[in-house]
Amino acid sequence: MLKISRLTDYGLLATIYLARKHGETIAAREIAEFYHLPVPTVTKVLKALHQGGVIASHRGVSGGYSFEGDPETLTLGQMLELLEGPWDLVECETIDENGAATCSIRAGCPSRRFMFGVNRAIKGAFEQITLGDLTRGAFPIPAIDKSTLMTQRVS
Repeated sequence: MLKISRLTDYGLLATIYLARKHGETIAAREIAEFYHLPVPTVTKVLKALHQGGVIASHRGVSGGYSFEGDPETLTLGQMLELLEGPWDLVECETIDENGAATCSIRAGCPSRRFMFGVNRAIKGAFEQITLGDLTRGAFPIPAIDKSTLMTQRVS
């Protein structure tokens, strides 16, 4: 089952916290205390975010981390890819470092076409949500207005 790891969850929380304090240098301890998380784990995830280029690191007595970018251009999908690594819902959509499919029955699989669509839909949904949306606690406007589907009759 698709499940975001605890480290990824903490990474998203830390990034949101830093984005809400855009440009300020924040210590890992402050983020950990705010969310009641272990400091070593928050530090670990902040290092990964820094290595991935999402946040800046500042050394020294007043050191810490900051988010300097545009929260409207960083997507949830990009953050998940950074924190989780490359992922797909099904193995038939996963490719190795040489670009070859990792599934041995991919060519003859009867469900591949359907699972490809589901995989793309889920990844597409993550790409529609920006860090800005997360900092505001807002959802993007859905591609399909579900309320009109509920009022229309199916023939």
